Amino acid sequence: MKNLKLLSTDFDGTLVGHPSDGKCSRDFADVLRDHAASGGLWAINTGRDLHHALEGVKLFAAPVEPDFLLTNERHVYRPLEAGGWEAHGSWNETCELRHNELHEIGNQVFQEICAYVKSRGDANMIYEEHRPVGLVTVSEEVMQEVVERIESICVVQPDIHYQRNAIYLRFCHREYDKGSALAELCRLEGILTEEVCSAGDHYNDISMLNTARAGMTACPSNAIPEVKEAVRNAGGYVATRPYADGIADAVIYYKKTAPVSGRRSVSLS
Repeated sequence: MKNLKLLSTDFDGTLVGHPSDGKCSRDFADVLRDHAASGGLWAINTGRDLHHALEGVKLFAAPVEPDFLLTNERHVYRPLEAGGWEAHGSWNETCELRHNELHEIGNQVFQEICAYVKSRGDANMIYEEHRPVGLVTVSEEVMQEVVERIESICVVQPDIHYQRNAIYLRFCHREYDKGSALAELCRLEGILTEEVCSAGDHYNDISMLNTARAGMTACPSNAIPEVKEAVRNAGGYVATRPYADGIADAVIYYKKTAPVSGRRSVSLS
């Protein structure tokens, strides 16, 4: 595919819907075959951890395996020749060090967030090793209220940020998200930004749906309005079909239309 070396796709909500059988669509399978046959690479850039990402990939049963997995909205993995996956470079290790530091210096801020969430009754904190790593709310409306309060609390510690998807939220260092992980993968693989097509559907995908991270951007028709706006602002492709079929349409479009500076956005929805 001319000028498209790396296809970076979110997984849940972008390639598969819920509820669904989780299987790869026929149209997306055809696009993946053509992309791989021309030497193109495929990265799944997901909020899932590595274990659950691999579960999803197995169920998805695409005709080609992903070349890279970007997980937890920040980690970068590549496959081992003998099977399994390994951290690609030192990014993951540095990422964990930065997040450990963030929890140490931001301990009081996290305590205030935890107290606020506990007081609501319609949201619950998620902990790992006794450390608050995220939260879940009963609705997206509640999530919006919680996010607004979190942002006001974090003014004193601006490096504390979050990734949000529907009723789920994960805390993170401001410098680590899907966009920065994608940029690191491109650096490691020597891939130019203009050779990347990035696709997503929700808030946590917006960081990779801009011209600083990808020369080509796309979203399925089921994407939230904020994502569609981000894609349009990047001169990208807003599909008329949902999930993987919409992304297949986007890749076919970019195959026919080589990306150029200042390209006007294409919206078919």
